[in-house]
Amino acid sequence: MHELAPDVWHLPLAPRFGVNAYAVGDVVVDAGLKGSAKKVLGQLHGRHIAAHALTHAHPDHAGGSRQVCDTLGVPCWAGVADVPAARAGLSSPPNSFMDPVQARIRWPGVEVARELREGDEVGGFTVLDAPGHTPGHIAFWRAHDRVLICGDVFLNMSLVTTRFGLHEPPAFVTADPTRNRESMRRLAELEPAIAGFGHGPVLTDAAPKLRAFVDGL
Repeated sequence: MHELAPDVWHLPLAPRFGVNAYAVGDVVVDAGLKGSAKKVLGQLHGRHIAAHALTHAHPDHAGGSRQVCDTLGVPCWAGVADVPAARAGLSSPPNSFMDPVQARIRWPGVEVARELREGDEVGGFTVLDAPGHTPGHIAFWRAHDRVLICGDVFLNMSLVTTRFGLHEPPAFVTADPTRNRESMRRLAELEPAIAGFGHGPVLTDAAPKLRAFVDGL
């Protein structure tokens, strides 16, 4: 775990930043796969955590959520449209050839105590609706120092080759790729100085890189 900005911490959960979580203030954002919970808890040892928030309800972000919440005794919060998936431990698959596979990918469902909406405050960050990859995908934005935690709206690595670089999330696991592009453009327009992703390394001097990427879509 290392500090990205005052009271913002990056928790890498897999080699080459393949899966990431974050701590913002006293809130841990995302919890990786089911087997990632131990790593999340180990990196948070000794730190006061009051809640757990999800960028979205997919198994590589919410898989460890129930164990993290149960162990720390904290509530889980999620974007309102992703609450049913988080509770069920089963994401609604996009309309693709992967539907039968995704319908069998289960994780331990977690009770959601707070449904997050645009403008809510979480750990000193503002919740932004960023749908597309999932219906209830959210991002976390701190305007005064332009720090963005964007989940899977953008990826900063190829999930096939693991090479670093900006990518769209794969269409076959994205509910609405067109809407996700709208969310990408919205987040790029914020001109973040630092951007943290669900997959891939954190970007510093992120604004021109995100802008160039969305301009090329």
